[in-house]
Amino acid sequence: MGNAWLKPALVAAVTALVAVTAAVVPGSSDAEVAAPPAPPASTVFHPVVREAAAETGSYAAEYTVYRPADPASVRGRLPVVVFGNGACRHTSNDELLTVETLLAAHGFVVVAVGGFDEPALIENGRPEPKVITDAITWAERENGRRGSALRNRLDTRRIGVTGHSCGGIEALVAGADPRVKSVLSLDSGFFADGTLGYGRENLRNLHTPVMFVEGGPADVAYENSGANFDLVTVPAIRATNPAAGHTGFVYGQRDGNPDPSVREEAVRVLVAWFDFTLNGNLAARGYLLGAGCGLCTTPGWTVTAKNF
Repeated sequence: MGNAWLKPALVAAVTALVAVTAAVVPGSSDAEVAAPPAPPASTVFHPVVREAAAETGSYAAEYTVYRPADPASVRGRLPVVVFGNGACRHTSNDELLTVETLLAAHGFVVVAVGGFDEPALIENGRPEPKVITDAITWAERENGRRGSALRNRLDTRRIGVTGHSCGGIEALVAGADPRVKSVLSLDSGFFADGTLGYGRENLRNLHTPVMFVEGGPADVAYENSGANFDLVTVPAIRATNPAAGHTGFVYGQRDGNPDPSVREEAVRVLVAWFDFTLNGNLAARGYLLGAGCGLCTTPGWTVTAKNF
């Protein structure tokens, strides 16, 4: 199990950071949270539990779940986001642990590809979209399983899929599943020649809004991300920050130097996207769309949208 003992400590540290951040976020007063409509997910924070997904033997991968510690504290049922890994890693999800923890803290249940106790491995696989769609099936089953902390707590009508790099290709293919309501491609996109086994013809299968987020010309996915955005016919947003490159959003690096703020900006984008497309939150929509959108005025970011 190698460094498995580090994970609870890291999750605890991130959860503590979330709790501290919650205390200073503007506009998150009790009156605002209590009053309808629901506040933006970006202003709501929950302690997070990281746990192994139960009974995954019949699925394409093992999964790790990141969820609010007290699901009953979240208004209504919880939306689900399935997260695929870079390099098509299907054994471990350590790479995205911080991003997934922070996403869950904003009121989402994240089902991450990879086992709870598996160390970070040098693993370079090929896209297997079934690891994403099986995670959706797992969530549906878990919602009805006796003894599950998430029993009758999940809204399986509100499911988003995302992934980093190769995991983004998996998410884009899985986006054809009718159960999916939202797709986000993080530093990813189909190659023109079908490299990795999936070509741009798969974009025709998308039936939901899609967002492409990438790190500018230094990101190896930059060209694919832009070309994919140009080709899709569904509502789409493209957001670019050239300081991030291919992994800055994941590791918290700006122009190759440690800077957690660029990861925090990326998490804000993920939260706003899924809050908008899964929860219908208008404030989250305004953060991403319109000439004066919050992301549009964030230094370093360029935002383009179509078909909304």
